[in-house]
Amino acid sequence: MDNRTTVTILGTSGAIPEVGGDSPTFLINDRYLVDTGWSVISNLRGRGIDPLQLEYVFFTHFHHDHYMSLPSLLYYFLMKGKPLQELKIVGPAEDLMLIVTRAMSFLHAERYFDAANVPTLIPLVPGDSYENGDFRIGTCPTIHPVQGLCYRFEDKQTSKVFSFTGDTAYYPPIGEHVKGSDLLIHEAALGPIAANPDDNAYMHAGAIDAARIAEAAGVGKLLLIHAYASRTEASVAAAKQVFRGEVEWPRDGQMYVL
Repeated sequence: MDNRTTVTILGTSGAIPEVGGDSPTFLINDRYLVDTGWSVISNLRGRGIDPLQLEYVFFTHFHHDHYMSLPSLLYYFLMKGKPLQELKIVGPAEDLMLIVTRAMSFLHAERYFDAANVPTLIPLVPGDSYENGDFRIGTCPTIHPVQGLCYRFEDKQTSKVFSFTGDTAYYPPIGEHVKGSDLLIHEAALGPIAANPDDNAYMHAGAIDAARIAEAAGVGKLLLIHAYASRTEASVAAAKQVFRGEVEWPRDGQMYVL
């Protein structure tokens, strides 16, 4: 087993991805997927990763752009004959069972496959934690129109800590939750600004909001995601005015070793 903690970026774009890109989705240690984006199977196979090696999928929340290709992932497992029970899906308790059940219904899984062959669901509410022999995750709330989870992922093999917010408006308690993380991925859908709390109906963050969280938490590195290419350079520049650590807008396919 690779004795490193790796994070591979699969998508960083907006809700409707730019051509050749994907909405936010990334991979931890080549075994744990965060959100599926629009094109999970081609994203993984195109980078030489067999989707069947996935053990967990962590959903930050259930807006369409974050789970759009869940059915294709489930279908791949079914068609390849790998028991879906071996795939553990973690996500907000409010919507997890509903979304996965409807994805299976969309596939007519009960008609074409063993009706008992379903993924293992691990519903969490903000504040819950979960662990196995390899990692521990803690969660805290996000500020978004649907229930969301900000995850703190601790790799027991390397003692590295990686945190990711999902979609959220500026929420100072996230800073305490992710404190000391080696890497933080924070959305910056609003671009190189701080959100106006009185005019933020979709409850997203700007780059300055993300930088404030990173600075308060003392993280090692900040990655900004979830906006279109026209905003990336200005967003990084704005964040660097607030956060004294490293800031990047990652490229699709880029791997970070913690």
